[in-house]
Amino acid sequence: MIKKLGVLALCSLSAQAQVEVLADGTLQTQACAYGRGSTAITGAKAQASAELIRFLQGNKSLTMQSAQQQLTTDLTDDATSLYEQQRSVMLEGLNAGAVPLNYSVPRLNGNDTCMTVSLNPSNLGEPVEQNWQQATQNISVTVIGQGWQKQGKTALSNAEQDALQRAVSQVVGVWLTQQHTQSSSTSLSISDDNESTTMQELIGQQLSSHSEGLIKEWQTLQSKQLENGGVEITIMAVVEKAPLIQQASQLLSMIGSPRVHVIAPEPLKTELKTWLNEQGIEVGAAASLELYARSELVKRDNNRQLRLIVDVRDLAGNIYGKWQNDPSLMALPNDENVKTDLMAVHLASESQSAALHRALTVAFTKVVARGGLVREVLLPSKKLTQPEKLYDVLSTLGGVSDVSIHKRSDYTVASLRFKGNTGELANALDQALMTITAKNLSKITVEDDFTLRYK
Repeated sequence: MIKKLGVLALCSLSAQAQVEVLADGTLQTQACAYGRGSTAITGAKAQASAELIRFLQGNKSLTMQSAQQQLTTDLTDDATSLYEQQRSVMLEGLNAGAVPLNYSVPRLNGNDTCMTVSLNPSNLGEPVEQNWQQATQNISVTVIGQGWQKQGKTALSNAEQDALQRAVSQVVGVWLTQQHTQSSSTSLSISDDNESTTMQELIGQQLSSHSEGLIKEWQTLQSKQLENGGVEITIMAVVEKAPLIQQASQLLSMIGSPRVHVIAPEPLKTELKTWLNEQGIEVGAAASLELYARSELVKRDNNRQLRLIVDVRDLAGNIYGKWQNDPSLMALPNDENVKTDLMAVHLASESQSAALHRALTVAFTKVVARGGLVREVLLPSKKLTQPEKLYDVLSTLGGVSDVSIHKRSDYTVASLRFKGNTGELANALDQALMTITAKNLSKITVEDDFTLRYK
């Protein structure tokens, strides 16, 4: 029989309600509901869940003590540590009505039906492996953030922003893991200037700029001072899953499903289209990205080698990734079919093909890393009533970054990056520009994924 080591009495709607902590960290409570039969049993189960939720909400650790409640510290270190690791998982599972509970046989107590209900943290496994988490509306995470005073913000403000970004990134990681996505882009690591960014961190960074719409609530658990005036804080944040999944999916679609125009000689063109289709990337002439390939024969005595160069670029000419083959791997005698033959040999090489696919994946990922695709917005200069405010208005739009303004003939042209589709940008611009443009400004026209024009 398991020895009971700790008892915590809680306020409850039902009489004598309490949660007991057993030696192995199991939480156990008695719950009763008026009546007989299935209705009463369901009511008792609901009451037990409510009591366990109250306990978890009030106790971040099994070793905590306060004036109102006290828990023994005689629990094993393993039991205490497991409770702390699984606390947020148990809380979310109970709120979702899907965490596995153990129920005793119902018993009658006067006019009530009563049950003993227990929850063992060790029965839950690793938090990210819980399928029922997909049904929860919110996820609680505890994270640490650090910050120093810069860019006009206090060290504490920057530490809070860092912590919120990490909270969003952590939940993104849980979601990506649960999706078991086949695309390699979800686990890709991008190395640039000695910095490595995983897809989880990348999406977390992109979404954190709008964390106010993703973080339902948060509280500071502790803080401490760091060297050079820095601050480190530990917060518990509640992240709303629905908007996070929606926005993360949109960002992933920018990596995995932008329309791409393939410009390449055969058989390389077919190879590239096949890879794109396997990744779920749509191919078409009216596209926001171009996959541009060129080939060149290199003369080596009577033989020929082939140099291949492939890059991914947007319609503004920005290059997101480039691949070049190793021409020295193969040389063939010169004839009218030598270019096609050499191309086929290079594409059949496992190492060459793998290097090409890696380069393409990195390129599409960098579209998100840079803040989305570049677009140009053309406004008739004479219809801008407050041109000096154009930059500020555009910079405050959600998802917009890297705004620059220049003149072109009779137009004021705004170049910007936007991490959504062109239609979403058009709708946002129509609303935002009303205050600084003439009333007779036309509706925006989307000429292509790169150009949006007012008349």
